Amino acid sequence: MNIAVLGIKTIPAVAGADRVVEQLLEHFSPNNDYWVYLRADTAVAQPTQRNIHFVPLPALTGKHLGSFTFFLVCSLHYLLQKHYDLAHFHNSDFGLFMPLLRLKRAVPVLGTFHGDPYTRRKWGAFARAFLRFSERCFVQCCNRLTSVSKFKSAGNAVGTRRHIDYVPNGVNVESDDQHGDPLLTSLRLQPRNFILFACGRLDPTKGLHHLLDAYERVDPKERLLILGDFAHDPDYSRDIEQRIAARYGSSPERVCVVRELLPRARLLRVLRACKLFVFPSEYEAMSMMLLEAVSSRAPIVCSDLPENLAVLGADYPFAYPATDAVALAATLERALSDPDWAR
Repeated sequence: MNIAVLGIKTIPAVAGADRVVEQLLEHFSPNNDYWVYLRADTAVAQPTQRNIHFVPLPALTGKHLGSFTFFLVCSLHYLLQKHYDLAHFHNSDFGLFMPLLRLKRAVPVLGTFHGDPYTRRKWGAFARAFLRFSERCFVQCCNRLTSVSKFKSAGNAVGTRRHIDYVPNGVNVESDDQHGDPLLTSLRLQPRNFILFACGRLDPTKGLHHLLDAYERVDPKERLLILGDFAHDPDYSRDIEQRIAARYGSSPERVCVVRELLPRARLLRVLRACKLFVFPSEYEAMSMMLLEAVSSRAPIVCSDLPENLAVLGADYPFAYPATDAVALAATLERALSDPDWAR
């Protein structure tokens, strides 16, 4: 079978659905051929399996035009260039183009939700309305629907009562003989003696501003390391950097900022070395970052989003009410003062 995989942008992945598909690539059946559509202006890895083929396509740059033009070019290539036996679309953002894609009526379509993008504060009213309409098209045009969130699978997609299968994300638990990472050495961070915040694309829903509020309240002896792609939301990233500079100065004596995400193997080593991983998100579907932190056995403080507790357990003792910086500070202080809790 020839299977098309659309709706992601980058391999190696930075975050989100791209990370999910990157993991899935390792488990695809060797009996089929997979054609994975990617943006040509991003770093494109070489496939490690003979039956996986990357299809790099051009797109305009920009927050809105980039995705729109990329999905349009993907749709045209899908329609005109090759016969597929099955198509797997990730993200309801692609929904606007789904009626066009269904011109290939003989090709069954599987659609996977990776959250509710229209609920994110980074979008304006017009963009949220557009994303809701796109989700409605996505629902109507897919033969089968899945979601990485069991709450989405309860049937709350826009305009539908259709069944949505819950297929949770997963990560490989990897062994690694190496200890620490050169980044930690360069920043003079000692293993088990720093607090870590890490995300893919940094935006307000990641809750870093809540963590900074809590960190200032507690003022612990442990330094704070921040990892993430600061290019995604320049205004928010600029606010964060100005706040850190105003409070702590330009030297990384208290807060260390690394403006890009490490490759996965290195990220896992940093996760294993931290004293505490803080995950203050305001919104998630099922976070690959949180799963990787769990797989690394990093001690975790996180917001009490149902999607986070689906990973950690409903009675997880170091969850705090999302967006509540005061509660985060109290939880952070409790976690840091108890040397045995990480067990």
